[in-house]
Amino acid sequence: MSHDATTTSATSNRRWYQRLGPGLITACVVIGPGSIMTSSNVGGRYGYGLSWVVVVAVVFMLVYMSLGARLGVSTLQSPGTLIAGKVGRWFAILIGVSVFFISAAFQFGNNLGVHYALATYIDFKYLIVIFNVLAIAFLLSFKNLYRALEKLMMLLVGVMLVAFACNLAISGPRFGEWLAGFVPSRAIGLDISVLGLVGTTFVTTAAFYQAYLVRQKGWSRDELSVGMIDVRVGAFIMAAITLVLMATSATIFYPDFRIEQVVMESSDPELPADRTLIIDDSDPASFEEARNRAQEEIDWETGEPRWAVVLPVSKFEKKYSQDDDRPKTKPRGFNGLTEIGTALRPLFGAIGPTLFFLGVFAAAYSSFLVNSMIGGFILADALGVGEKTEDKWPKIFTITVLLTGMGVALFVIETGVRPVPAIVAAQAVTVIASPLMAGTLLWLTNRKDIMGENRNGLMINILAGVGFLMLLAMGWYVASAKVWPAIQGWLNSAPA
Repeated sequence: MSHDATTTSATSNRRWYQRLGPGLITACVVIGPGSIMTSSNVGGRYGYGLSWVVVVAVVFMLVYMSLGARLGVSTLQSPGTLIAGKVGRWFAILIGVSVFFISAAFQFGNNLGVHYALATYIDFKYLIVIFNVLAIAFLLSFKNLYRALEKLMMLLVGVMLVAFACNLAISGPRFGEWLAGFVPSRAIGLDISVLGLVGTTFVTTAAFYQAYLVRQKGWSRDELSVGMIDVRVGAFIMAAITLVLMATSATIFYPDFRIEQVVMESSDPELPADRTLIIDDSDPASFEEARNRAQEEIDWETGEPRWAVVLPVSKFEKKYSQDDDRPKTKPRGFNGLTEIGTALRPLFGAIGPTLFFLGVFAAAYSSFLVNSMIGGFILADALGVGEKTEDKWPKIFTITVLLTGMGVALFVIETGVRPVPAIVAAQAVTVIASPLMAGTLLWLTNRKDIMGENRNGLMINILAGVGFLMLLAMGWYVASAKVWPAIQGWLNSAPA
């Protein structure tokens, strides 16, 4: 890593809060539309009871972010160059291609987050084209790209914190329940939404990219202690925003969601799928309150009531007690960000959705930029064609990620069809790449010839090792429960 004397001196004389940046940028990529959706669904389904899961996931993310930061300040070589030298260029390329594919495949979610945050107020379906053009202009316009990115991310983090915190304050959280939720007393299964909560918080690609960010920031070995403050601040922001989103959803929706089921498949024209809500009426008072609230929900696209039918569970069970062709139901949850935002309107009025979508926009656009840079910069470094902000190929690959995400998002907006093959393929790559990234980072930071006195201590290795095993377990579950069944379904449906 190159530093001239003036830059090092100027950096060293700054106050600690002026040296923040890489951790905040990492927080921005972690808090995106996917994490907002997952946090809100978990809060609505489980209440405050899984707050401790967020803390566990953030602790592991904090550990791996610290590994990335220490790697970045401990060597003069980029991570891709290190890997190519220690293992071979083929292994560096494997990592680079995997990260690039994940970033490109999931970038459409960030595009949709921007689209839905604005489409509630602006009736123009091609807004994301404008924002992708602005993102590309941002990449190409600044001589010091890192400094511009850092300032923009700080602004967007502030918007997220204020918007989501205001929503929570208005909702009136039940602090006693929330505090109890930090005690791991709730037995949970491997529900995919709970795994999603961990997976959208403990993001190894973002932790690996921390090594690039600290190099772009210009930290030296002597500034590692201040760098750890930045890592902790970034992890705290991740935890705070995730917990605020969960708590808001738990406060407003958990009393209802735990007694509600949605009809997902139905041959009965009187109970249309996705438009029928079944509510447990064993407690008349809670049933009446839940029904009244459900009847006030509005479909944001049509302006019509969200539910065509709101039915007591006793009536549903009686009607289908002897019928094998009963409609299939699933627990109540959110199908999209717009559904979350508009569901706030009956309680908050216009201010609730506005604050929520302001936060969604900030989260989507920040993740939108940084996610594409992770894919572009790590691939370029893996290929040995550049890793600095002034290099050409990292920007070209970043623009490729942006355009790919925009293209898939426009397809979804135009057709309404989700690109299931792309999602499954991205899940399959993530199953492999996430533990691969974690294992590589753990291996590099344990080498004395690379890290010197900054190599991992015993406690860091224990925590990082447990996190690595957790990633392997999660990967196995997702592969067996989601990826392989989808592949089998395609094979069975393929023409002979």
